[in-house]
Amino acid sequence: MVIYMELQPVRGMRDLLPEKAKKKKYIESVCKRIFELYGFEPLETPIVENLNILTKKGSAGSAIEEEIYAFEDKSKRKLGLRFDLTVPLARVIANNKQLAMPFKRYQIGRVYRCDRPQAKRYREFTQADADIIGSSSLLAEAELIAMSADIIEALGIEAYIALNSRKLLEELALASGVKENQLKECFRLIDKAEKLGWQNISEEFEKKGINTEVIDVVRKNDLQLCEEIIANKGGSNTGIAELKELMRYVEKLNLTDFVRIELALARGLDYYTGVVMEIKTANGPSIGGGGRYDKLIGIYGSRSLPATGISFGIDRILDTIEGKLPYEPSTKVFVVAVKKELSSYALKIAQKLRKLGVSAEIDLMERSLSKNLEYASKKSIPFVAIFGPAELQENCLKLRDMRTGEEQKVLLKELKKVKEIIK
Repeated sequence: MVIYMELQPVRGMRDLLPEKAKKKKYIESVCKRIFELYGFEPLETPIVENLNILTKKGSAGSAIEEEIYAFEDKSKRKLGLRFDLTVPLARVIANNKQLAMPFKRYQIGRVYRCDRPQAKRYREFTQADADIIGSSSLLAEAELIAMSADIIEALGIEAYIALNSRKLLEELALASGVKENQLKECFRLIDKAEKLGWQNISEEFEKKGINTEVIDVVRKNDLQLCEEIIANKGGSNTGIAELKELMRYVEKLNLTDFVRIELALARGLDYYTGVVMEIKTANGPSIGGGGRYDKLIGIYGSRSLPATGISFGIDRILDTIEGKLPYEPSTKVFVVAVKKELSSYALKIAQKLRKLGVSAEIDLMERSLSKNLEYASKKSIPFVAIFGPAELQENCLKLRDMRTGEEQKVLLKELKKVKEIIK
């Protein structure tokens, strides 16, 4: 039992065997393709950052400091594993003032958080981020919404984007009698409503002396009512104006069925400064989110730049749609020599197929034909190229379709036909 435990991955992390790993790579490839379709360029940053970069006050909220994997290197420098891809991006922007604006980048990479592992919540996970730096226009958010819709559609996920505004929620809370020094706690509790229920949240408000009027308004999810309440208290309606403008863009994009305003959405409001987004599945957890964070880059350098972005949780998506994703092995043709002395021919044939762009492998175990057919079937390899004494005599190979059992001869000088057959 001790040996068995030693072989397990670190708690909250996991191994992905080929079939699952390939499905994950497929999800990443869809994100990459659509990111680039919208003009985003790739960026790579180190997994390890200086700890003071990761813990910079205000970079990602106070709670994150407890979740950082922190350590010292041999020179006693304090380092940490990145917990998201946005903080490294902010450091890059602050350190490269020559970049043309807007700077549109995407990054797909692993991040680490030392929190309590739960179902579909890991300590090591992959994010796919797309961010726009330098633009304060809501056209940037509209573009992120359109791009997200394309990714969701391409992956065949039943999901929608929930929208809210940090500005709106703050204006509404103040107009509803919440004190300024209570705002952070107010938002933190509202963010827990889906998990704990509104009755419990209301009780927590009362315990902490926070006016509960904002809860009633938020639950009604009525922008017009919010506008009236804020106006009656002489507050600013900037947040509502921004949401209305963004929804006009959404309408132009024909995405009104994909986007919903949810005034109870309060994720990361000690970090975001404007519009907040969350991608929610029909019957499961959220698979992504983002929003505007205009103050972050200024924390790391002498200049402040507006910024907005969206992040997809690749592992969350994988766990959500894994069963719906088809698995196709990398190998399309398995070349088998019937006799050991013909192995060099099999090696040569496989190499020629690869040169033609056909993924091929050969029998490396020197097994019988029946065992090799069994192996190909187990790995779902669609075709087996059989080469024996008769094929050597005729200067051909026998190509078996593993799905139908049908076989056909292909002359070695006409190997290009294999590429046509396997399509």
